Amino acid sequence: MVGFNNIRIVMRQLFICLLALSCFPVFAIDKTVIDTIFPINQQADTVLIKTTIINDSDTTITSPINTTTSDKYYSGGASLKKQWTDSKHIKQSIVPFWMAASSLTVMTIPNLKYEIQDYLNWNKEETVKLYDDELRYGPIAVGAILSVCGVKANHNVLHQAGLIAASYILADFVIYRTKIWTKVKRPDSDGDDSFPSQHASMAFVAATLLHREFGDVSPWISIGGYTMATWVAYSRVARNRHYLSDVLMGAAVGTFVTNGVYWAYDALMPLFRKNVAIAPYFSTEQSGICLAYRF
Repeated sequence: MVGFNNIRIVMRQLFICLLALSCFPVFAIDKTVIDTIFPINQQADTVLIKTTIINDSDTTITSPINTTTSDKYYSGGASLKKQWTDSKHIKQSIVPFWMAASSLTVMTIPNLKYEIQDYLNWNKEETVKLYDDELRYGPIAVGAILSVCGVKANHNVLHQAGLIAASYILADFVIYRTKIWTKVKRPDSDGDDSFPSQHASMAFVAATLLHREFGDVSPWISIGGYTMATWVAYSRVARNRHYLSDVLMGAAVGTFVTNGVYWAYDALMPLFRKNVAIAPYFSTEQSGICLAYRF
């Protein structure tokens, strides 16, 4: 019995560490953040490019030009093609895809998710309140407090509201449709909507939103947000409300969808920034928001 309890404790701690470490690359891939945590004095590589110049006297002059690999275009018309692995979309997709793959792996191996559940569901009798219902929105509350305290976010309040709404609506749609399609019974047998976990998805949406808006201020803000999200995911398993595969997939959906919303925003806003005007209007009979677009 003592050995069994020790195994449960070790498995529980490994689970927390795995989820916490899986979140780290989400914010660590941002250069400004990783430089803050691990300051490295990097020297740019020097590239020697020869350019041919024809002067007025028809004399050919070959001139070496020193430049760096950080430049996208070089003097003389030469260009360095960006590696696809350097794309921010690829880097920011690594962790959610890893979590999704881990979720499917746990589901595929026979009886594995049930064995893991037996080790982790220590609070299935609800003897300890874990506050997973409240903390899934904790990172959003932290962001609001930071804004009230004067910490500048990466976007103004109006744009933040749109990004938050789009992220939550889209993630909730994906989770809801997947639940209907899969019909996986919960470990506590309370319904057939176990996969994926909506709590985990909403928590990681909130954590990713916090990271996107305030992660440049301090990496510890991102760490705090993802810690809360990880706790929510862990609590759902500990309470026997979800399997490990459920919360991993929910976290993957929440993170990926929120990143996708920001990618779409970054791609579309330059097209509309100079042509769209939004302003509130008031009158004695009605009030609302005026949206104007200049063609």
